[in-house]
Amino acid sequence: MERTENKHFRVGISVGKKVGHTAVARNQLKRYIRAVLTEEKAEIDPHIDFLVIARPYARNFKMAEIRKNLLHALSLAHIIEEMPDEVEED
Repeated sequence: MERTENKHFRVGISVGKKVGHTAVARNQLKRYIRAVLTEEKAEIDPHIDFLVIARPYARNFKMAEIRKNLLHALSLAHIIEEMPDEVEED
């Protein structure tokens, strides 16, 4: 959702019980997602509000895989211009 009056982007993060059966697992995944968004906040369009919905297979990912997949999804949605070079696959 695009909003012209925003000075910064807003994001919602949804991690359901199918992703992690314990609150600890769900909160850890949310922290990983927030960390990626914080690192890339300069690249994210400030006029966009968006929602990140974690899927059950994400519980098996390491931080690097979460970063790569999240940045890929953001680039496909045109929320960031392009994936950073250090994340692109060979």
